[in-house]
Amino acid sequence: MTKKTFSLSRCGYTIVLLVLIVFSGCNRNSHNASQQRRSIVINEAARTLLYLPLYHAIEKGYFSDEGIDVQIVTGGTASNSFTAMLGGQAQFSQADPMYVPISRQSGADTKVVGQIVGRIAVWGVTLDPAVKNMGPSALRGKIVSTHIRPMTAYTYTSKLIQNDSLRPDIDVKILQSQPGTELVPLLTHRADFAMTIEPQVSQAVQQGAHVVFSYPQQLGNQVFTGLMARADFIASNQALVKSVLKAYQRALDDIHANPEATISTAIKYFPQLDQQILKAAITRVISEQVIPKSLYISEESWNKAVAVRLAAGDLHNPAPAFSDCVDQSLQSHQ
Repeated sequence: MTKKTFSLSRCGYTIVLLVLIVFSGCNRNSHNASQQRRSIVINEAARTLLYLPLYHAIEKGYFSDEGIDVQIVTGGTASNSFTAMLGGQAQFSQADPMYVPISRQSGADTKVVGQIVGRIAVWGVTLDPAVKNMGPSALRGKIVSTHIRPMTAYTYTSKLIQNDSLRPDIDVKILQSQPGTELVPLLTHRADFAMTIEPQVSQAVQQGAHVVFSYPQQLGNQVFTGLMARADFIASNQALVKSVLKAYQRALDDIHANPEATISTAIKYFPQLDQQILKAAITRVISEQVIPKSLYISEESWNKAVAVRLAAGDLHNPAPAFSDCVDQSLQSHQ
């Protein structure tokens, strides 16, 4: 993962400008009362294994069963993904759901209609067999390789160090690496730990490392990726939105009931990865509930994510209410 994570504060100005111009245009996806086949665009923040529910829903024909043809566009960042949805180039954005409260504070009317990734998908790995955790004594004076600032892995690496009452880059050095290269310092013994995501976690394990820290286990449910749309689009296309959510939920159900069945989907979307690594990565994100069992977002999960953005200054108090940001009325089941 991923370029889905971004500096929300740096993108805030873009959102404000978009809010001022977007709503003067007409909705190019106005509701058609007939039951003819519909085509939609879902703009994803990145091409990542964490977005397996979308890919699996397509490959299993769940969208097709609902009379929907889906085009995936990869935005490259959460900012690009959300901007495409806000501007009408996509009906849905699959990215960081915190863009909704931020955009609402700028005057937009956007909603999260379901979660796609339900936990913070960052793990710590090391090659040292004697190390069993990433507590203060294990981290002090050490080097941790991770993604570049302000990406999610960097943010949560810094958070872990500070939570241990240590100072980033003083008590613990953070070695920033471009996504996909963060394992190199670990494997060449220039770093003691790597904080990373799947499938890099499973790649590290295959090369002799072991997992010593799991944010999914430590934090539990904390919504990480949401499916978002403009409120006017949702209101005018309720049957379509409901069908989209039904397809996603069927994918979640199948992923958890038949993990092996997702391998063929993963191979198609990530042909460059070894099948054993894919299998290990998929097993981890399912067993640790990074891929949730339901699209439903609890208010507790939402508030934990909001608290992080409030602390970072990306949202200002009071944050928009959960009920204003999240519309789960069209989900098929919870």
